[in-house]
Amino acid sequence: MKLLIIMLISTLTFAAPAAKSKEEAKTKSFNTKEEVLDNPTLKTLSGSLKRWSFYSSFKYNAGALDNLNDAERPNIRNAGNTTSLTNFTGNLGVKYRLSKTDNLSLQVGIEKKAPFHGSVDSENPMVQYELDTYGDSLNIDNPVLSYFKTYYLFGIQNVTFLQYQYATWDYYKDLGINSVFNVSHSLAYKVWKAAYIALSGNATQYFYDKSTISFNGMEIAGKDRQVNRSFSLSLAGELYFSRSLSLRLITDLYSADHFRSERINEKVLQQTIAMTYFFTRDISISPNMRFIAEDIRADRTNVGLTMNVNL
Repeated sequence: MKLLIIMLISTLTFAAPAAKSKEEAKTKSFNTKEEVLDNPTLKTLSGSLKRWSFYSSFKYNAGALDNLNDAERPNIRNAGNTTSLTNFTGNLGVKYRLSKTDNLSLQVGIEKKAPFHGSVDSENPMVQYELDTYGDSLNIDNPVLSYFKTYYLFGIQNVTFLQYQYATWDYYKDLGINSVFNVSHSLAYKVWKAAYIALSGNATQYFYDKSTISFNGMEIAGKDRQVNRSFSLSLAGELYFSRSLSLRLITDLYSADHFRSERINEKVLQQTIAMTYFFTRDISISPNMRFIAEDIRADRTNVGLTMNVNL
């Protein structure tokens, strides 16, 4: 009996440190600052390495190159109206790092039309209606829940996103949109120590709770104006001059909207030149210009700015 008690005490004595050691190892592994990817753009896209972090991205779509102060910008892809309003958009929220490669984020969308213009008189009646109806204030709406994974596959760096957005913004509600589900994927392959070839794809499914659109106090037939699915694919070349500065050349390979009426609108393919400055691993700013290669003109070149802030 005495021998049994001694053995039991010995087992408990050695088991406690072992359990503690396993827990410490798990915590250390979970909180590791080890990078999954080495491409700076994808690292910024995937957010901070912290367990809990602030996770955000912002975009300002400015006017054309020849008139940056204008409240309207040319619709160079010929997708609907001839002009659209300048706008400031973004997503901000929190990210939880499930593991070294898996993440969850919860964000809200923000949007402001013509943010640097007090009043606008547009010759385009649809643009004027949009501004008068939705452009008075900064909108904080449309919560987004995302799961995304960072990983290597056959030597290629990947980030895959699954996102669900619930529509609360009046603009979306008037279009009849209830929610949006999106799948996106970005990959990068290192072709040289400072150069990458990258590919990005996006597929979006819209869900509606009505077949009409609310317009100027009326309900009008909407299926020919309600996008059912949208798809896009782009190819990029990325060159790093230093750890903090890169040049990115992007060309669309495919971009189309599939409407509920079964109409398909294949958009004109555009090109983008972007210069990105990385303040840190998690904060970057990127001015860019978008144009159509077959029609390069200052009045048909849109200017924009994107920024990622992860803390």
